[in-house]
Amino acid sequence: MATKKGKGPTFDSGLCRCCGNMKKCRVLNLEYESLGQKEVYSDMIMDCFSLVLSHLDGIPSERLICATCVSRIRDALSFRRQVLRCEEAFLQMKIYDAKSDDPKIESQWHSKIDVIVKEEPGTAHPQSDDDDHCADASDALADTPDDDLKPDKMEEDDPDDLPLKHHVTQKKEANAQMEVAEVEPVKREPRIPVEKVPPPPMPKPKLPMSKVQQLMRERDSTYMTETNILTIVEYSFVCPFKCRHNHLLCYYCGELYSDPALLRLHTTETHHPKKFKVTEHKKMVKIDLTRIDCRLCGVKIDDLEEFKKHISSVHKKKYYFNYKDSVLPFRLTRDELKCAICDVLFPYFHALNKHMNEHFSNYVCETCGLGFVDKGRFMMHQQRHEEGDFPCADCGKVFKAQYNRDLHIDRVHRKKGRVYCPKCDVKLMSYPQKLKHLVEVHGEEPLSFPCTMCDRIFDTRRTLTIHRRKDHLKDFRYECQCCGQKFFTRFALNNHMPTHTGERNFKCKVCEKCYPRLKTLKDHMRIHTNDRRYRCHVCGQAFIQNCSLKGHMKSQHPEYEMRM
Repeated sequence: MATKKGKGPTFDSGLCRCCGNMKKCRVLNLEYESLGQKEVYSDMIMDCFSLVLSHLDGIPSERLICATCVSRIRDALSFRRQVLRCEEAFLQMKIYDAKSDDPKIESQWHSKIDVIVKEEPGTAHPQSDDDDHCADASDALADTPDDDLKPDKMEEDDPDDLPLKHHVTQKKEANAQMEVAEVEPVKREPRIPVEKVPPPPMPKPKLPMSKVQQLMRERDSTYMTETNILTIVEYSFVCPFKCRHNHLLCYYCGELYSDPALLRLHTTETHHPKKFKVTEHKKMVKIDLTRIDCRLCGVKIDDLEEFKKHISSVHKKKYYFNYKDSVLPFRLTRDELKCAICDVLFPYFHALNKHMNEHFSNYVCETCGLGFVDKGRFMMHQQRHEEGDFPCADCGKVFKAQYNRDLHIDRVHRKKGRVYCPKCDVKLMSYPQKLKHLVEVHGEEPLSFPCTMCDRIFDTRRTLTIHRRKDHLKDFRYECQCCGQKFFTRFALNNHMPTHTGERNFKCKVCEKCYPRLKTLKDHMRIHTNDRRYRCHVCGQAFIQNCSLKGHMKSQHPEYEMRM
């Protein structure tokens, strides 16, 4: 049977094309939404494994996939994308190194030397005569003494009659010693261009390997998240801790503390914050914000967001504001447990820790819509929705969820409690037993939940809710399709159905007698064990079944039977 939900249709029972099991499934080639992203599972299989599934245009019941296989495909596709990102970063680094080794000339420039010579107007000489005159001029320069040179006279001459000068290639000292005297006018070729050899190119500086590795690490969002956590813990006085039910544990050594003040003192005096490492990547790190303050300058800071701005702006420490820091904030005191965000009070730390799911719904269950802080809590919750056939190895009872099967084995067969006492390490079988234990052993006041519609008072909120729905609201939502009778629970409806079907599915292993209900079989089993738990308060005779005691009271003690 298919049920339509806001994020896509689901089939309560179908054959998964990927594992072959009968489970609650989705359609392979329809679009679903997970954590704000659209996904089509057949396309994901094609992208990740290059596999094309057949018969995807048939009826929906032939193209299904279960939640377990969807989770494995998501992990595989995420790993593939991670490998591609790292490979891309590696190739970019190699290309950058290759470009750095290539001797490119960033700019090519040419300079020309202009030789300015005296030119006689109206006279033309061939190239050969020009060479002769150049030789004569050189001899004249060699034979003429320095005293014959008259700089004052030269300054009065026409600008066109300037001596020969070399502008670019000669040094200043040579220019000062070599002054050209006035020679006979000769015909010269004006402005002879001479190319200058460019200097060798400067090598492009290479990035150090540490910088390249840093750029590659910053492509991973997990690295940025862990860096934010390390920055908060290392440069402030916040106290990281772990918890086990209602007990507080040191994050570094695991030592147990019941007083938050002693835990903070132990962490500050025993462990250095530089030894802090994120050990559980699937869980958010719990930190106590009773004292934040800056370790570097001692500034008093009471707000975590203010500390982030201070450590990045004042001390120039790296903090990625675009990424989550993945920390759970608490303000722990011995007398009261108050939420650090909404100031709601809680009697136990376990209740406060569970309350944090309302503020940090990082993972949302697609089946029931509940939000969870981290992936660890989310995966534990998902086990409750895994539907299939999970039989009990001891009694053969079949459960739809593995979680319910394990709970049944611990409670019924192993007599192992699964409810922890918040005051000690005792495990109890049920929540009412825990409340009774707190009253009798630890001296707490019993809880009371009065009904606002009548005078009855209940010891648990669950029994109060059942009372309201059953007695006042008459909320009988389970109707028998055969006779129309309505029941309050599905269990009551299932116990009623053998009346119409005649089924007797519960068989005694001793005498092989069959019964329609499990409770009837259990009452019958007391005959073989001689369990006489119903005793007459008048004569002391004991009976196996309650109905036998009632018959005894009616026949032997009618005067007492009328009072009952």
